[in-house]
Amino acid sequence: MNLRNIQSRVEHLKEMLDPQKRKREKAVERKKGLVKGLALGTFIGGLVGVFYAPDKGENTRKRAKEELEKAKEVIQNNIVEGKEKFGDFYDEKKDVIGEKMVILKEKMKARENAAITDDISEDDFDRE
Repeated sequence: MNLRNIQSRVEHLKEMLDPQKRKREKAVERKKGLVKGLALGTFIGGLVGVFYAPDKGENTRKRAKEELEKAKEVIQNNIVEGKEKFGDFYDEKKDVIGEKMVILKEKMKARENAAITDDISEDDFDRE
């Protein structure tokens, strides 16, 4: 057996024997489930409230359509704004990365030239 396998088994045993850790993990899972349940319940409750409102179905559908149109406009505006911000960010970082690439290439050439000159020893010049 290799060392990693033994270490993983020891960690697994520690986890099994530590009741506090298991309780903490269960509490975290319960919280996640609670949040998901609340979100789903809110969504379903909103839908039920809209469709069982005492208003006429025609008016309810009209309001729902208007709200969906508003939401669509907001989402489209957010997408356009996000594209603009990303474009600006990309242009800014593209220039920075280009500059760093030039500097890196210069450093690599300098190291390459230094390595070449180091390979040429003074003895090579003394022989002539």
